[in-house]
Amino acid sequence: MKTTTMAITIAAAMGFLMIAATKASSKDFTIAGQTISAGAESDINYITGVEEWDWTATPYASFTTSMGIGLSVETEIDIRGLDEDEIFKGMDWAAEYAVSGVTLYTEVSSDRDWEFGDITVGAKVKF
Repeated sequence: MKTTTMAITIAAAMGFLMIAATKASSKDFTIAGQTISAGAESDINYITGVEEWDWTATPYASFTTSMGIGLSVETEIDIRGLDEDEIFKGMDWAAEYAVSGVTLYTEVSSDRDWEFGDITVGAKVKF
Protein backbone atom coordinates (compact mmCIF):
# COMPACT_ATOMS: atom_id res chain seq x y z
CA MET A 1 0.00 0.00 0.00
CA LYS A 2 1.35 3.42 -0.93
CA THR A 3 2.24 5.80 1.89
CA THR A 4 -0.29 8.42 0.73
CA THR A 5 -3.11 5.88 0.52
CA MET A 6 -2.16 4.53 3.93
CA ALA A 7 -2.12 8.04 5.48
CA ILE A 8 -5.56 8.86 4.02
CA THR A 9 -6.95 5.53 5.20
CA ILE A 10 -5.60 6.05 8.72
CA ALA A 11 -6.92 9.65 8.86
CA ALA A 12 -10.38 8.53 7.70
CA ALA A 13 -10.39 5.63 10.18
CA MET A 14 -9.37 7.94 13.05
CA GLY A 15 -12.15 10.37 12.15
CA PHE A 16 -14.65 7.53 12.14
CA LEU A 17 -13.31 6.24 15.46
CA MET A 18 -13.64 9.67 17.09
CA ILE A 19 -17.30 9.67 16.13
CA ALA A 20 -17.88 6.01 17.03
CA ALA A 21 -16.27 6.17 20.50
CA THR A 22 -19.10 8.18 22.01
CA LYS A 23 -22.03 7.34 24.21
CA ALA A 24 -24.61 5.57 22.08
CA SER A 25 -27.54 6.51 24.25
CA SER A 26 -28.29 7.41 27.82
CA LYS A 27 -31.26 8.39 29.91
CA ASP A 28 -31.53 9.90 33.38
CA PHE A 29 -34.62 9.59 35.56
CA THR A 30 -35.01 11.70 38.70
CA ILE A 31 -37.45 10.39 41.29
CA ALA A 32 -37.75 12.08 44.72
CA GLY A 33 -34.17 13.41 44.60
CA GLN A 34 -32.70 10.08 43.49
CA THR A 35 -31.22 9.80 39.97
CA ILE A 36 -31.28 6.60 37.97
CA SER A 37 -29.17 6.55 34.79
CA ALA A 38 -28.95 3.90 32.08
CA GLY A 39 -27.12 3.87 28.78
CA ALA A 40 -24.31 2.37 26.75
CA GLU A 41 -20.95 3.35 25.32
CA SER A 42 -19.48 2.05 22.07
CA ASP A 43 -15.69 1.98 21.56
CA ILE A 44 -14.11 1.09 18.21
CA ASN A 45 -10.32 1.14 17.96
CA TYR A 46 -7.42 -0.18 15.89
CA ILE A 47 -4.31 -1.65 17.50
CA THR A 48 -1.30 -0.98 15.27
CA GLY A 49 1.17 -3.44 16.81
CA VAL A 50 -0.98 -6.49 16.05
CA GLU A 51 -3.04 -4.83 13.28
CA GLU A 52 -6.36 -5.72 14.83
CA TRP A 53 -9.72 -3.98 15.13
CA ASP A 54 -11.51 -3.99 18.48
CA TRP A 55 -15.16 -3.03 19.05
CA THR A 56 -16.77 -3.15 22.48
CA ALA A 57 -20.11 -2.01 23.82
CA THR A 58 -20.47 -1.15 27.50
CA PRO A 59 -24.03 -1.00 28.82
CA TYR A 60 -24.28 0.59 32.27
CA ALA A 61 -26.72 1.59 34.98
CA SER A 62 -26.20 3.87 37.95
CA PHE A 63 -28.14 5.15 40.93
CA THR A 64 -27.31 8.35 42.82
CA THR A 65 -28.99 9.14 46.12
CA SER A 66 -29.94 12.62 47.29
CA MET A 67 -27.02 12.38 49.77
CA GLY A 68 -24.55 12.00 46.86
CA ILE A 69 -23.81 8.29 47.16
CA GLY A 70 -23.37 6.78 43.71
CA LEU A 71 -23.78 3.10 42.87
CA SER A 72 -23.01 1.77 39.38
CA VAL A 73 -22.74 -1.45 37.41
CA GLU A 74 -21.47 -2.09 33.88
CA THR A 75 -20.37 -4.91 31.63
CA GLU A 76 -18.30 -5.06 28.47
CA ILE A 77 -19.46 -6.89 25.33
CA ASP A 78 -17.13 -7.74 22.45
CA ILE A 79 -19.23 -6.84 19.39
CA ARG A 80 -16.84 -8.58 16.98
CA GLY A 81 -17.18 -11.78 19.01
CA LEU A 82 -20.99 -12.00 19.13
CA ASP A 83 -20.94 -15.40 17.42
CA GLU A 84 -18.69 -16.84 20.15
CA ASP A 85 -19.86 -18.61 23.31
CA GLU A 86 -18.25 -16.29 25.86
CA ILE A 87 -19.77 -12.87 25.12
CA PHE A 88 -20.58 -12.12 28.77
CA LYS A 89 -17.40 -11.86 30.85
CA GLY A 90 -18.85 -10.48 34.08
CA MET A 91 -19.89 -7.23 35.77
CA ASP A 92 -17.97 -4.32 37.30
CA TRP A 93 -19.61 -2.88 40.43
CA ALA A 94 -18.70 0.45 42.06
CA ALA A 95 -19.82 2.77 44.86
CA GLU A 96 -18.54 6.26 45.57
CA TYR A 97 -19.17 9.24 47.79
CA ALA A 98 -17.70 12.73 47.34
CA VAL A 99 -16.89 14.93 50.34
CA SER A 100 -15.11 18.31 50.02
CA GLY A 101 -13.10 17.44 46.90
CA VAL A 102 -12.29 13.90 48.07
CA THR A 103 -14.08 10.94 46.50
CA LEU A 104 -14.21 7.75 48.56
CA TYR A 105 -14.83 4.65 46.45
CA THR A 106 -14.98 0.89 46.37
CA GLU A 107 -14.92 -1.41 43.34
CA VAL A 108 -15.37 -5.13 42.76
CA SER A 109 -15.78 -7.30 39.67
CA SER A 110 -17.65 -10.54 39.15
CA ASP A 111 -16.92 -13.08 36.44
CA ARG A 112 -19.40 -14.86 34.18
CA ASP A 113 -20.15 -17.39 36.98
CA TRP A 114 -20.96 -14.51 39.40
CA GLU A 115 -17.88 -15.18 41.52
CA PHE A 116 -16.47 -11.94 42.93
CA GLY A 117 -12.81 -10.96 42.88
CA ASP A 118 -10.80 -8.69 45.17
CA ILE A 119 -12.44 -5.55 46.53
CA THR A 120 -10.67 -2.23 45.94
CA VAL A 121 -11.21 0.59 48.44
CA GLY A 122 -9.64 4.03 48.00
CA ALA A 123 -9.85 7.79 47.84
CA LYS A 124 -9.37 10.19 44.90
CA VAL A 125 -8.44 13.85 45.27
CA LYS A 126 -8.86 16.50 42.56
CA PHE A 127 -6.78 19.65 42.72
